[in-house]
Amino acid sequence: MPDKSLTTPLKRMTIFCKNIERSLALYRDILGFTVAEEKTVSGPAMGQMLGLGPCTMRIVHLQSSQSENGLIGLYEISGTPVPDAPPSKPGQVYYGQTAMVLYTHHLDQIYRAAVNAGYKFLTPPTPYVKTTDHPMMRAGTYTEMVFYDPDGVLVSITGLPKE
Repeated sequence: MPDKSLTTPLKRMTIFCKNIERSLALYRDILGFTVAEEKTVSGPAMGQMLGLGPCTMRIVHLQSSQSENGLIGLYEISGTPVPDAPPSKPGQVYYGQTAMVLYTHHLDQIYRAAVNAGYKFLTPPTPYVKTTDHPMMRAGTYTEMVFYDPDGVLVSITGLPKE
């Protein structure tokens, strides 16, 4: 079947962080992403792209050691006011909410670290059975947990079946 995509696979997900160090404590220190690039940019063009005034952005791009795509961009804005996102109702999802989904063979280790760090969970580790095989996700028993990152982004971690 010919590829009809007009774009590449997801290159980067950007999270605008209130405190980039708190976000690094999750994405780098608990989930194990590595820093691929770190920089600071500033000026009126940066703010204009985001509908803000002139600002400075500290940018950290993180990547899994297993892929060059799917970067996580952590962006902390300073020098101009940035409004907070509307609060979500804890314990449920809502339309338009974003969830990052990651696969792992280390779900128990990540769960313990996230609990010890005080992250709030939407769903604790919950097993479920996928009965049909698909090239993107084979049949098997998976365990999935969903928690909130420091800025309210849902992080879903799916434990892969043992081989």
